[in-house]
Amino acid sequence: MEVEPAASQLLDVLVELGHLDDHMLNLVNDRLLDLSPLGGIITLQDVRRVVAEVLFEQEGTFDPEFMRLINQEWGLLFF
Repeated sequence: MEVEPAASQLLDVLVELGHLDDHMLNLVNDRLLDLSPLGGIITLQDVRRVVAEVLFEQEGTFDPEFMRLINQEWGLLFF
């Protein structure tokens, strides 16, 4: 499976910024591996969708400061 450079960069940025911890990154990677995108290439949109799903599912475990950051940066990261 191939990953677009922009998709890989988004994952790197999310990890660097602390938005994805090891557990969440593993969830994202597992779900991306389960995808069967056309052409076999994982796109930026695929990564955005999967990361958004994982963040939404994990929302109840986030502290208020993290939620504030995600809410502020959501538009920049996912649109």
